Formats: sequence, structure tokens, C-alpha cells
Amino acid sequence: MISRQDQESIYYGILAHFIVEKESDKDDLESLSSEFSIRYCDTGQSLWSLGLDSGDLHFVLDGAFGEYLKDNGQNHLLRLYRKGKFSFSEDLLIYNSTSQTSCKALVPSKVASISRDRLLQLTSINDIGSRLISALINFSMTEYRNTTYEMLQNTGQNRLKAALEQFPDLLNIIPRRELADYLGISRASLFRTLKLIGYDKV
Repeated sequence: MISRQDQESIYYGILAHFIVEKESDKDDLESLSSEFSIRYCDTGQSLWSLGLDSGDLHFVLDGAFGEYLKDNGQNHLLRLYRKGKFSFSEDLLIYNSTSQTSCKALVPSKVASISRDRLLQLTSINDIGSRLISALINFSMTEYRNTTYEMLQNTGQNRLKAALEQFPDLLNIIPRRELADYLGISRASLFRTLKLIGYDKV
């Protein structure tokens, strides 16, 4: 049974991506937020794995997750998901195909999840499920465009500063090699930048 506190966190998380068109939407959103189930993930535990053929929509209640793409046998960090954010495999949730990425807990984490199948079932009762998926698709595309723009326009130092503002404990949860890869800079450049901004002893 989901607690009232967790349900409220999910409700407001959904509301942040949702345009309320009528008063009944709030009731439908509250009902949807009660459909999520809670799980705890230890560090390194998968939220979803490569080649999976069914997926869930996840809401991070506590902790942090990293989404990875495997290329030439090496995992590359694509996205970071922190507390209060939705995480999902676009392949599984949107395209209904096998996942091309994996996602794992970077620290002990708590996550609320609802299956894609259940979202679609709820859509037959009201359109909240499909509207939420549509909103998350738009958000994901906008976030991707913004991230790409930042990567092109900003220096490695500015990208690192922005990442640390979003994830203050980033240096404690991501290996330096992965962080350099994520920021699109060399490890030498990462260490120089950390020294410049006063994180060289972390």
C-alpha cells in the first residue's frame, strides 16, 4: 500500500508536467498517483536493463539513477535522474520496442513505478495516462534539445558547474571516467576543471 506522503510526491511530480484542463483532471491525477508501487534499489541495481521488452514509468522519490548506452562494449552515461524526476526508457514506454539502454541506481534509492500496460489500461477509463505519456515525450525532447545546445555552446567548465548545481553530490556517485564522458571532455580536462573550481580534493 502506497503511503499518503509518497502519493502526494508522485501527484505533484505529475502535475509539474501536466496541464489541468478541467477540475476532474485533479481527481484523475490523484487516482493515477495511487496506482504506483514502491521499490527500493541498492547501489548498482537495475531499474531497467538492455534488451528488456516491457517497461515502466518511474518516479524517483529518493536517490539518483544513471541511464547508460552500451557502445563497443563500453557503457556511456546518457542521462542522470534525481529525486523528484520521472525516468523511463523511451524505447519501452514510447515506442513499445526492446530497450537500447540500461538504468541503474547510483546510490541507495527509492522509486515509484507503474507499468506501461497499466497506463494504457487507465487510458480506457480516462485519457490521463496517454496525456501524461505525451507530456513526458515533449519534456524529454525539450530536455534533449536543451542539453545538446548546452553541450555545443558551453565550455567544459560551465557544463561541469551546471551538472554540480543539479547534482551537488555528483562527484561522490559518478566515477571520474564516466563523468568526463558524460560532459564530453577528457579526464585530464575534467581534473583541471575540478581544480580550477575548487573540487580537486573531492
